[in-house]
Amino acid sequence: MPKQSVWFPTEEYQNRIHKAREFMQRDGIDLLFLTGDRNYVYFAGHRPITPEGTIARPNYFILPLDGDPHLMVHIFVEGDAAKTSWIEKLSTYTSLLEAPVKELAEIIRGYSVKGKKIGAELGQEQRIGMPVRDFLLLREELNEFEWADAAPILWQMRMIKSQRELDCIRRAKAITTQGYVEGFPLVKEGMTEREIASLLTGKMVEHRAEQFWIMVTSGRGNYRRISGKPTDRKVRRGDMVWVDMGAAVNDYWADFSRAGVMGGPSADQRKYQQLVIETTEVCIRAVKAGVPGGQIVDICEEELRKRGVEISFNAGRLGHGIGLLFTEPPSIAKWDPVVLAENMVISIEPGLVRDDGVFQTEENLIVTGEGCEILAQAPQELWTLG
Repeated sequence: MPKQSVWFPTEEYQNRIHKAREFMQRDGIDLLFLTGDRNYVYFAGHRPITPEGTIARPNYFILPLDGDPHLMVHIFVEGDAAKTSWIEKLSTYTSLLEAPVKELAEIIRGYSVKGKKIGAELGQEQRIGMPVRDFLLLREELNEFEWADAAPILWQMRMIKSQRELDCIRRAKAITTQGYVEGFPLVKEGMTEREIASLLTGKMVEHRAEQFWIMVTSGRGNYRRISGKPTDRKVRRGDMVWVDMGAAVNDYWADFSRAGVMGGPSADQRKYQQLVIETTEVCIRAVKAGVPGGQIVDICEEELRKRGVEISFNAGRLGHGIGLLFTEPPSIAKWDPVVLAENMVISIEPGLVRDDGVFQTEENLIVTGEGCEILAQAPQELWTLG
């Protein structure tokens, strides 16, 4: 009987392995060598404590085209990996100063690797989770092998979610919704951005968020600071408080923004928020499996042109994928050739940044064959705060 994982049924991970091998065969890759935290979690079923907290102990996932997958972890996390991962082959190392290069090379050479091509995280939005020095030493040690970019395989797999992944994202979105719905009414004049962030994220934790992230910006002169952490600035009457945040469930994220105005929005603020709400709705109606992402951008730009404005929320794209990262491929942008497919999870987020506020109502969607499922929503209109 196969070993069971704690987080998802072992069948979920075995399906991922099967799909990865199909793509490896297609691309002529004989072995995947993965050290990036999110890819490790995706295949191994062992969920380490957030990688930002410690990078002293890299984890290594090795998947041959033929043969059993193999994990190598630091001895300190062996107990957790052995208890929570579905993978039987588990090796350990002890040093905190250098990677186990010789041991990793021995494991890789132990497989019957015919074409001698190793796929690693070398391309789009990928990161190697071990020190670059040690990665170069490993490549030198395995100089008989060719190294290839595995990013196309990894994103082709991770962009399409299973039903279990979708359920996690639905729950994360519902928790984030409660953060806004229960947190915004508690915001008072004179609070700092940090205090507001604590209120909203506290509500997410009350609803069983495992992790969270948040951005807050407020006050005239600050609205172009749309990607910053909350500060000690106190909010005053007339200030818009724009928040972008999300909760995680089983490492799967939500990501959407909402805003309110201390004392209530002005007529102009209501006008521009409504304009963005309506434009977002037009974009959402165009979302469907088989539609190029760039086509959604064209529709958005045309809608805004009709209304005499253009996007000034300069994120580099109209939307993005959501999963084990709260922003990941695909990008909804003219430069990304992606064609939407069933069970992709994306955001749509056209926006305007003006002197009187940030006008944006980001939505998270699951792409379906007939259109899309809009995930649990908080009200899109501007809140009256204080």
